[in-house]
Amino acid sequence: MIWFFGRGNETTQVQTRFDNASREYVLEITRGKGEPELERFKDLAAFETRVRAVEDELRANAWVQVGGPDIVPEGWRGPVSH
Repeated sequence: MIWFFGRGNETTQVQTRFDNASREYVLEITRGKGEPELERFKDLAAFETRVRAVEDELRANAWVQVGGPDIVPEGWRGPVSH
């Protein structure tokens, strides 16, 4: 899923997904036209806590979510059991 945040002329994109190859949850944050910042988590609870912290930090710094999250069909599938 991808969330977009805006503040004045600035934008930030927050993307979440599950990497089936590494079996990790991935948080990707892109601020403006900068390079994406990637964080990887093996533990779902730690991943969810970090996503909430990023959202809280953005809101505390006057960022506003623009629209709802966009679902990327190939991005989030959750863990696949083999």
